[in-house]
Amino acid sequence: MRSVAAALLLVAVTSGGAAASTAAPTARCAAARPEVTSTETAVEARVLTGCTAGELVVFRASFVARAHGTSCTAISSELEADPAPVPQWIRARLELACAPGEKGLLGSRITVEMDGAQARLATYGFGDTFHEPNPSAHHLWTVEYLAGLGDLPVAADPALRSSGGSAGAGGSRAQADHQVYDG
Repeated sequence: MRSVAAALLLVAVTSGGAAASTAAPTARCAAARPEVTSTETAVEARVLTGCTAGELVVFRASFVARAHGTSCTAISSELEADPAPVPQWIRARLELACAPGEKGLLGSRITVEMDGAQARLATYGFGDTFHEPNPSAHHLWTVEYLAGLGDLPVAADPALRSSGGSAGAGGSRAQADHQVYDG
């Protein structure tokens, strides 16, 4: 009986050690720099975010912010990674600006598509539309996008218009602030 117990203990220790040495790698998140394109009537910024564990993609998200009017431009774009040794989230901040033009129509649209390792697709978005009678006004959208694994950092300003979602092990949140400046 002792030899059977010793054999079982040996198998348990050996398989436990083997499992520890082949443990799944820790997932890390990264993103491509914001890609900005603009025309006379619109500016669009895209950010692709992905989280991998070894060679396995466990979460990815595509963020698109678009503002339309006239003389549209991206004033700034920045990317920030989680300061942890293995980044678990990525934050992008963008400032998009447009003037109202002759018809005075302006607006913005934010869309996020996400999928996790289990191929679960989630999409969310929000937008706004304005009619601006002052042709010298400038509209500024300040947008923040956060994506990653687990609990994401708390929103910098919870009063801002925001939306979020999750897919598998990952999730994201986008928020936007709109201001009008008399040019």
